[in-house]
Amino acid sequence: MPDFVWIQEVVFPLIGMGMGAFVLYGVYRTVNRILDRRHETRLRGGSGVTDEVERLRLRLDQLEEQGLRMQELEERLDFAERMLAQHANRPIIGGEH
Repeated sequence: MPDFVWIQEVVFPLIGMGMGAFVLYGVYRTVNRILDRRHETRLRGGSGVTDEVERLRLRLDQLEEQGLRMQELEERLDFAERMLAQHANRPIIGGEH
């Protein structure tokens, strides 16, 4: 077999496969970096969502506390109204002053 045939049929395909493997390895590394960055971004974004959920929970706790305070104030107002109504319905003994 002449040298140029051996070079064309053996060496060039080997060089081509090596270059292809090199290019594919570069593509693999690039895609892997992109996926890692996306994963890190989602993790950071996830913590943002977690922070938002925590803020909403705190807000809900505050609203529940305000609701309890409002209920207590309504009970006090009802009590004061009853006391005033009882006082207004009492007959005046001894005339007016």
